[in-house]
Amino acid sequence: MPDFPPSGGDAQAARDLLEFLSLQASDLFSIAIQPSQRLVLGIDPVGDADHAEILADQPVAWTAWRGDTILACFGIAEVFAGQHGVAWSLLAEGIGTSHLAITRFARRELDRCGLRRVELIARGCEGAEYGGPAALGYQRQCPTPEYRWAVALGFVPVHVLRHYGQADETCVLFERFPSSELAHLAGRKTGSHFSCEVSCG
Repeated sequence: MPDFPPSGGDAQAARDLLEFLSLQASDLFSIAIQPSQRLVLGIDPVGDADHAEILADQPVAWTAWRGDTILACFGIAEVFAGQHGVAWSLLAEGIGTSHLAITRFARRELDRCGLRRVELIARGCEGAEYGGPAALGYQRQCPTPEYRWAVALGFVPVHVLRHYGQADETCVLFERFPSSELAHLAGRKTGSHFSCEVSCG
């Protein structure tokens, strides 16, 4: 949790400031997750303490704070270190107008991650039983909030996964290939604390 001045105008400013701190495993158990994310693929997205520690130890792993409230936890779980990872996120209830700044920060971290390939699996729109390109077209016509956020983060939808996961859902596989020109910046725990008042742009 960030530290704040004890009182006065500075204290109010600190409470209003959006800050990005390195993810701590305990953050994953403290965030008031949006109802739509309390189960992901039919299971608890946080899992146990060991899984939380693994996520927190990844090179890209962040918590967004406003005051003493966690608004989001997000990162990349590396499947093959330095090469290939899977992006994940947990968003809190009441994220409100901070959503845009969080999106911009997360997209920047994806740009800087240094990985050759990053995947994301998002919940898709139910109702279509056909496959192939037509299935992706259907998803574009009725995008879920998760689909729209993946696109905002720079991901491209590549395949519809039907009857996927424990919950037997329709999901969409997205992929992204971070810019090789930015790979030297890496964003691999080069900092542990960023803050912004409005946009983080």
